[in-house]
Amino acid sequence: MKYKLIEDVLEKNSFDELKNIWQEGSNIPWFYNSNTIPGKDSEFIFTHHLYRDNQVSSNFYESISEIIFNVSSHTKKNKLLRVKANMYTNQGEKKYHAKHTDYKDIGEFTTAVYNFTTCNGGTVLFLNNKEILIPSIENSLLIFDGNITHQGFTQTDTPNRVLLNIDFV
Repeated sequence: MKYKLIEDVLEKNSFDELKNIWQEGSNIPWFYNSNTIPGKDSEFIFTHHLYRDNQVSSNFYESISEIIFNVSSHTKKNKLLRVKANMYTNQGEKKYHAKHTDYKDIGEFTTAVYNFTTCNGGTVLFLNNKEILIPSIENSLLIFDGNITHQGFTQTDTPNRVLLNIDFV
């Protein structure tokens, strides 16, 4: 598997509850980052870490357990490396964040992007000298080999774009 996109991951009621928490709710503590990859770009992003350093790091982790289960069942991987939420704000133009892989020092891992927002922002995968644009579609899950270089970009048609970035080994 290089990559796959799965739409309608959660049932509508489950998704609507999560969207209310993550995209439309005001209780998530978002943390400002002056760049997406230190030293690689100057495009800001807001993040909220849910799992890192082998432990749950947010009281909101349980709200996404159904998504984690879905990623695990699709990838057949069950050891989490990291889960973080990203929030891109509308800046009036598309801003492309730094090209990267989530982990440079791990040979094989899987990255997943779960979208809470349908908008004209998205994710670009760089595969076989091609740029593959994956649109941000709410309740969709993009799963790809973690060593594929990728980048996110901001939207211009919604106030924000919220997603989960999940890495498994």
